[in-house]
Amino acid sequence: MTRANRLLSYDLYERHHVVARLIMADGRADARVLDVGGRSGLLARFVSCRVISVNVDGSGDVSYDGEHLPFVEGAFDVVTAIDTLEHLPRHRRLDFVRECLRVCAKSVILAAPFGSPGHAESEARLNQLYTTLHGAPHRYLSEHVRYGLPEQADLQALIASSGASSWRLLFAGDYRREAAHFAAAARAAALARTAGGALAKLVGLWAYARSRAIFNRLHLSEHPLPYTNRFYLQLSKRGAGSSLAGASSARQ
Repeated sequence: MTRANRLLSYDLYERHHVVARLIMADGRADARVLDVGGRSGLLARFVSCRVISVNVDGSGDVSYDGEHLPFVEGAFDVVTAIDTLEHLPRHRRLDFVRECLRVCAKSVILAAPFGSPGHAESEARLNQLYTTLHGAPHRYLSEHVRYGLPEQADLQALIASSGASSWRLLFAGDYRREAAHFAAAARAAALARTAGGALAKLVGLWAYARSRAIFNRLHLSEHPLPYTNRFYLQLSKRGAGSSLAGASSARQ
């Protein structure tokens, strides 16, 4: 919604910007939106409609148990889950999506890192690098490695079993770029902790600057590319239709 959002990290910006575009594609500024697994006020920076976030860790507007959303059926027009699915074991993902569909009236929008052999290998290497530099595995990456990123076959099975009446799948990003940003930030943080001083501050500033969205281009595709980083899946309820027309060729 604002130019200030381009000063966020590209990874954070992309997922919220794309999801916001999908929410607003039908022109409804008064849509009721639930962000499952989101932080309070974050998705709201990108849309003009009201957003309520729920999270298991207390960072949302509402806390919940991670299984049953505390809302009645169809309470929200759109339900989003941004980089949440990959933190669930595979056997829980379908139930999670069905619960999101239960409380939405129109559609569910899922965004998560896209699973491919190269991406999985990259994240395993990054988690090992982080462990070496900081003495413990990275909280989120270690869950990616343990549970596995959603792959193409997983998404097709989820679509077929969800009960959604229609769907659309988009892809974005380059996991090699995000891996380079993550590694640079991890090394800068380790240097600041162990050495400090002007050099550590300079390295940290450089790592921070090069990861900003303003310096990285966004491109959406209807098909995964060899180094795709993230997928965006919209599942529409029966009779709701789709608001994604034309989104696949968007560039910024």
